[in-house]
Amino acid sequence: MIENKVEKKKGLGIFEKYLTVWVFLCIIGGIALGKVAPSVALTLDSFSYYQVSIPIAICLFFMMYPIMVKIDFGEVLKAAKTPKPVGMTLFVNWAIKPFTMYLIASFFLGYLVKGFV
Repeated sequence: MIENKVEKKKGLGIFEKYLTVWVFLCIIGGIALGKVAPSVALTLDSFSYYQVSIPIAICLFFMMYPIMVKIDFGEVLKAAKTPKPVGMTLFVNWAIKPFTMYLIASFFLGYLVKGFV
């Protein structure tokens, strides 16, 4: 007997649905914590190794790990067989984006929010 499996489309969970809100709340919470207890920021800043913040490195690892686990390495090998899109992506990410990000950051930090920083 063959059973038909019907996959239910899973909608966005509450975390994914309101991710922008959570990020905004975390930013506000971090600013508030820095104003109320500046010693916390100094303590976290003291945990560094060769000017690399260990708490930030740990948080980045936990942020990237779920994405790395979902990598389909068979698809990665297929991508290697079509080098043109991969090469274009690498070129844009390494040759163009750093300069555009520098220009955008200079604009925002140098002009728009200069009085706040």
